[in-house]
Amino acid sequence: MKKQSNSLWQDAWQRLRYNRAAMVSLWILIAIILLCFVGPFLPFVQSPTAVNLAESSRSPSWAHWFGTDPLGRDLFARVLYGGQVSLLVGLVATSVAVIIGVIYGAIAGYSGGYVDDLMMRLVDILFALPFLVLVILFSLVVDKPAAEFTNMVIEVTNFERDRVAPITTLIPLFIAIGSIGWLTIARIVRAQVMAVKKQEFVEAAVSLGLSRTRILMRHILPNVIGPIIIYTTLAVPGIMLLESVLSFLGLGVKPPNSSWGSLIKEGADRMEIQWLLLFFPAIFFSTTLFALNFFGDGLRDALDPKSARD
Repeated sequence: MKKQSNSLWQDAWQRLRYNRAAMVSLWILIAIILLCFVGPFLPFVQSPTAVNLAESSRSPSWAHWFGTDPLGRDLFARVLYGGQVSLLVGLVATSVAVIIGVIYGAIAGYSGGYVDDLMMRLVDILFALPFLVLVILFSLVVDKPAAEFTNMVIEVTNFERDRVAPITTLIPLFIAIGSIGWLTIARIVRAQVMAVKKQEFVEAAVSLGLSRTRILMRHILPNVIGPIIIYTTLAVPGIMLLESVLSFLGLGVKPPNSSWGSLIKEGADRMEIQWLLLFFPAIFFSTTLFALNFFGDGLRDALDPKSARD
């Protein structure tokens, strides 16, 4: 009986399964995501914004697993809610950057000629500018429209500000980071598209008279999805780190909401007095970054075995 051959994705999954570091990292990521997004709904998790000065700066106990901050807010709850913000910024902002970069790079790579030259010179110019400064300026520009959008949503829906503001205040971060972070993926996709468009199956599609859009969407992009997935996995830690830097500088998540970056800043300010305020968010944040990097490396090796051998 003839043995059925595996598909590319099945082979990649088999290689990924045998990478212990990647699989352990995957389970750690799943555990952290579930803890951050499901944990706050558990009955024993307290409010992250409830101020109780009588419980100010408490050490870890059964009532407060990670202790409390100077305002008496439960640190365990704040770490979980802060994880929601950091993970959402990492995933959503990376998705925005990848979508823009894939579209831009695909058009440049497939068009070629002066269109490609013009589009990539723009990328070179943006690459020459300070990335962090651009993100800060862009976030300041879109901050006011985001605040107006928050007020509009509250007026239309009659929701309480505490329910709407935590989500809408992230919009400037999503737009700012995503709108600047697409440059690298645009270059990657352009190079991949330029290589794939020379293949015989693409030339056959052209000879059949198919439109450029259909050739790009149905024949070229599916064949470059591997590098896109790899870049996305490896870009999320960088985006999360950038968000933490912005929050550390006071340009990220606005109080009383928190992210791991803002919690690390608060802990750094009181490190000599209450070091646990820095320890717990830093442990969650660093563990997530390490897990994402190890999983991204494993996914790269699974989708591109040549890179693992090299």
